[in-house]
Amino acid sequence: MRLTELFEMTGLPQGSGELLSGETLSPEEEARILARTLAKAGLTAPGKGERTMKKSRFGLMLLAGVLCAGAVVASAAALFQWDKGLAKELGAGDGQPQGVGGTSIQTSQEAGGWTMTLNQAVGDRNCAYLLLDLAAPEGTVLDADYYLLDDCRPVFDKDRGGSWGWQCLEDEDKTDNRLSFLLDMKMKGDLRNAKGTLKVTGIQAVWFDPAEKGDDRVERLAQLDWELPFRLDYRDEVTTFRPGRTIRVERGFIKGELTVEKVEVGPLSIRIRLSGDERLLRRVHFVTGGTPQVGAVLLEIKDRAGESIPTWASSSGGRDCVATFLPLIDPEEIGAIVLDGVVIPLE
Repeated sequence: MRLTELFEMTGLPQGSGELLSGETLSPEEEARILARTLAKAGLTAPGKGERTMKKSRFGLMLLAGVLCAGAVVASAAALFQWDKGLAKELGAGDGQPQGVGGTSIQTSQEAGGWTMTLNQAVGDRNCAYLLLDLAAPEGTVLDADYYLLDDCRPVFDKDRGGSWGWQCLEDEDKTDNRLSFLLDMKMKGDLRNAKGTLKVTGIQAVWFDPAEKGDDRVERLAQLDWELPFRLDYRDEVTTFRPGRTIRVERGFIKGELTVEKVEVGPLSIRIRLSGDERLLRRVHFVTGGTPQVGAVLLEIKDRAGESIPTWASSSGGRDCVATFLPLIDPEEIGAIVLDGVVIPLE
């Protein structure tokens, strides 16, 4: 069965099938969306060679709504294409990872002959990555070893705490006037559909000291004022587990219980919802490469082979503990979390 056949069966308005026009979905992606659509409607697909499907009127009405929504998502996913440099930086290879949202933004601003373009964004509910393209005035050759953005920061319409950073991507052609940067953000609250403005005040060039004695040469190329609006208009997919596992934790005079209520896993991040003694929640920290704080309640992510999965950025100390992955991961690889030495399988 194909998605187009389902449109015919549901009696949707004429022209609804055009929702799936444009880029073609791969057979695997179409099969995945078809299975999810039927499951949400409480129906099952016919076997090979069958042309009919047992159904109720209510089931088909429900299917019509689910299919319309699914078709819009499918069409958007098919039309959005990752920038190759961005995909390489996030470890996505040449493919388009399932579960990661993306949107083309294409807002530009010119100042003093320098043009900054906010090209596209990919992310999920916990983190986002913005691809920035910089074009210098015609005739300028950008051949330095590295470039710095002055006061590069996202300002959201709604106040939200978090962290962000940026890096200059590898320049494949040092004879032209173009560069790309990647801004990564891990903010509080759901980032899907968030609106904001990216502010940058200038750019500097860096030439590294060949003798590696720290005598790098830095030159300010331009002092500008870019303000680029953006909207993280994407959707994501996560795998949700509800372990409901409670463990006993003691830290000196502090004794109590912590419960792992819910775990949401995606290619870019993981969110772990805890409940329990507030004094213990404040002590929960993800395992990192550094020395943990005295009295910390450590939280670790394990793959199915029992190996630790490193995190890129994290926040904890409350009910929601969030960590991001760079490069991105296959959510199917995660087999368990470890809280205070207790292994809690994700099944």
